[in-house]
Amino acid sequence: MLKELILRCPNDFSGDLSTFQILVKMQHYSLPTRLLDITSNPLVALYFSCTTHEKYDEDGDVIVVGFDIDQVKYFDSDTVSVISNLSRRPTDFKIPSVGTIGAIETNKQIRLFNETYEIERLLHDVRQDKPHFKPIIQRGHLGKVICVKPMLDNPRIIRQDGAFLLFGVDGDKTKPAQLEESSIIERIKVNKAKKVEILMQLKALGISQATLFPEIEQVATHIKKSYQSPELRLRELSFALSQVLDALKQGTPKSIHDVAKQNNVSPMTVSHCISKLNEMGLVERLGSGRNVRWQAKHNIKVVPE
Repeated sequence: MLKELILRCPNDFSGDLSTFQILVKMQHYSLPTRLLDITSNPLVALYFSCTTHEKYDEDGDVIVVGFDIDQVKYFDSDTVSVISNLSRRPTDFKIPSVGTIGAIETNKQIRLFNETYEIERLLHDVRQDKPHFKPIIQRGHLGKVICVKPMLDNPRIIRQDGAFLLFGVDGDKTKPAQLEESSIIERIKVNKAKKVEILMQLKALGISQATLFPEIEQVATHIKKSYQSPELRLRELSFALSQVLDALKQGTPKSIHDVAKQNNVSPMTVSHCISKLNEMGLVERLGSGRNVRWQAKHNIKVVPE
């Protein structure tokens, strides 16, 4: 896939780009790579935990990871170049069985490892990034997952406070290296029923599709959605959704507890219904914190069945 994209879009990969920089650009355009996006901004992580599933049908997770200093590299690191260039190796690439993973490797073991056919071919690729790179690849480095700080030359990376996890291999190229469980400090569960409300709160703090994806086509899509009149197909509404929507059409804006009391249902049920209606673009939120009120939008179009 890497070679095919460069072949078909050569102008996008012209210039003196390292393999890691090429992978970052491919990740930007949604091609599968050895990279996983991470962020140093917890609000950005929260945003993505609420938008991963289009139908909001699953709880989200914010996963907090921590690394020792030797596991955090910059974009021009030798280790980054070595692991990145695994992407250029064929699918049947396997780590030669010279030395023992996890053990301290002797100079002789490192030399023998770098003289194997598989590693000589990997060295050839690495030297396209670093022409004077010496044959000192250590076997253990190929099985690592490292955190990489990229060059801030991409508006999306800047807005998202982005970095990457770069994955080595677990024995062969078809198996990615495993992130050590000790690197995961905490998992914060995000209730699926609260996702829409959280997204609205994040938007008020300047975290939205338009700010995190500053490319003009993304901003245009965001603006278009905000001005579209919501469409209502009656068959899409359950009895509970219809009840809540009718309540929000009447009188002044109402809190979740107001609607629950009016319809004689639990606040949890109303909260879930409002999240669904908001996802469908049929209601709007007013106020913040304890003063949050909801009302039905006035420009709803009823679409015939």
